[in-house]
Amino acid sequence: RLGPASILAVAFAGMLCFMLALCFAEVGSRFRSTGGAYIYAREAFGDFIGFEVGWMTCCVAVISWAALANGFTVVLAHFIPGVDQGWTQSIVAIALMGGLAGVNLLGAKAGARVSTFFSIAKLVPLTLFIVVGLFHIDFALFTPFAPKGMSDFAGTTLLIMYAYVGFETLVVPAGEMENPARSVPRALLVVMSLVSVIYILVVVVSIGTLPELAGHGNPVAAASQNVLGSVGGTIVALGIVISVFGTNSGAALVSPRRFYALAERGDLPKALSRTHARTGAPVPAILTCFLLSAALSLTGTFKELAILAVIARFLQYIPTCLATIVLRRRDSGASDAFRLPMGPVIPLLSVVLCIWLLVNTQP
Repeated sequence: RLGPASILAVAFAGMLCFMLALCFAEVGSRFRSTGGAYIYAREAFGDFIGFEVGWMTCCVAVISWAALANGFTVVLAHFIPGVDQGWTQSIVAIALMGGLAGVNLLGAKAGARVSTFFSIAKLVPLTLFIVVGLFHIDFALFTPFAPKGMSDFAGTTLLIMYAYVGFETLVVPAGEMENPARSVPRALLVVMSLVSVIYILVVVVSIGTLPELAGHGNPVAAASQNVLGSVGGTIVALGIVISVFGTNSGAALVSPRRFYALAERGDLPKALSRTHARTGAPVPAILTCFLLSAALSLTGTFKELAILAVIARFLQYIPTCLATIVLRRRDSGASDAFRLPMGPVIPLLSVVLCIWLLVNTQP
């Protein structure tokens, strides 16, 4: 869509998500309850708006997990050709979701351990790809910088944002954190800074080392073979599989708790808030989320589901940005709450940019 100019879209998407994360950091530091954007909207704007936002968080949970499961088959196809097509794709995607749902039925600690392990493991090959790749960049591949112009900048940014969104899941389990007023802002700011740097460097190295980048099904794996040879390329390709698997495990952990949070407050059937007596796992919510996500994974491609997930998330982001302003005005002077600099500038600018991206999206 943009050629090397896509680096600007990656940076812009990172900047917007960083601003959104700042809004979540301020609002999230005021609450010690599970639910995230749903809780913030309900507190700031009342039950009806809270329900609407909460309903969208459930939709996002289902759409995102379906997209991630289909995405896993795409990167796995590097090692098992054909696994990303037809019924084979459907079987693998649903088996992946079913296995991770089973782990989470054992309790949040089991699910968190799986997610944490894969989150750390995926950084090793990505770091290797970046460090070695920076010394193999061919700067001639960066010209022309924008071969098709910049007219599709908004649409490209919207698609790229799928790589960033999900930061809001950090605030969902705030009720289970020690000192969320300190933990939530710190986690959001550290994660968004680290992720933005990694994404930009991965794209720069990929553009500079892979001439046939545009339209490639698994470009980082292909670029890593050019940089590191067949063995190194296999290591990085395996790291990509681990990365997407780890993100799926995170979705399996957090997504059902969207349903649980709404049911706990009476906005969904009370049965979805039931937990297992021994493990504490919200079993009905886990099974419901798995079944809906599995069904949706059968109907859409990764790209279609990814775009849909981003657009649906804006209906969480915009109310949270506005809730930042509303709740600050109501603030009775909580001393431990994180506060954004520049007053309402960051929340309002974030809302304007979100609306701009939505307006420039094909209906």
